[in-house]
Amino acid sequence: MLGYVRAFKPELKLRDYELYRGVYCSLCKALGRRYTPLAQLFLSYDFALAALVRLAAAESGCSFAQSRCPYRPAKKCLKCEATGVFNACADALIITVYYKVIDDLHDPGFLSRLAAALLFPLVSLMHRRAAKAAPAAERAVAEAMRRQREAEQAPQTGIDAAADASAQALGTLFSLDAPVEKQAALRDLGYMIGRFVYILDAADDLERDLKKGGFNPLADAQIDTPQARRAFAARVRGMLNLTQHAALEALDALQAPRFGELLENIVSDGLDQSAARVLAKYEGGAQKPKRFTVE
Repeated sequence: MLGYVRAFKPELKLRDYELYRGVYCSLCKALGRRYTPLAQLFLSYDFALAALVRLAAAESGCSFAQSRCPYRPAKKCLKCEATGVFNACADALIITVYYKVIDDLHDPGFLSRLAAALLFPLVSLMHRRAAKAAPAAERAVAEAMRRQREAEQAPQTGIDAAADASAQALGTLFSLDAPVEKQAALRDLGYMIGRFVYILDAADDLERDLKKGGFNPLADAQIDTPQARRAFAARVRGMLNLTQHAALEALDALQAPRFGELLENIVSDGLDQSAARVLAKYEGGAQKPKRFTVE
């Protein structure tokens, strides 16, 4: 995931916000513990969601304790004691980063290839341990990347076919080691969030890809006039709305015994904000912040 999936803070209760930060910080510490502090450079709120849904669907609850950030010792934070969940998510994150770096080595942009080449030796070492520790996650992501390459090489690949591989991988990562009765809902939730992110990222990168000749399943769009750009934004927003609705249905089917309001905030308000931020450049105006009412 690429920075599009995070909570919308103004709508969060203080308690939920602190728990959200606690999950993020716990994943950060797991990365540092398992893969050296350099791995913490790859941390994002996107994979914090993967940890959060696993905690939400677990059969037992999870405890949080006061802790401190090693980089900001004066600031207190919460630390979740469910280390197994965070270790698994750290492994999956490193595996995903590794295959993203490999993909970037073939990017048409020189700077992207250069950054990938510099990162590859370090990430490759981390990946060896991650692949051994999480073979199911390794298989899911490797297969997704193989299918992604095939889709990008096929003529006239549409957005549905292009998004399917990464969406399937995220669905698998969400549902790994979950209680059997929760796996279908988690798989559907991960799939729809993965699809949403893929579509939004394709829209975000469209102008760059058209300029550099990179693959983009939305490249058939006309964005050379203000009217065409607004029509494109409306088309993308329609796809995103359908995908987000399906994600909310999967979240409802999950019937999470904990973190329900926090997860709904991320899937509803958080995704709305990301879509508004990206599509604003096609709609011809500055991003309009989401309104909220205090009664």
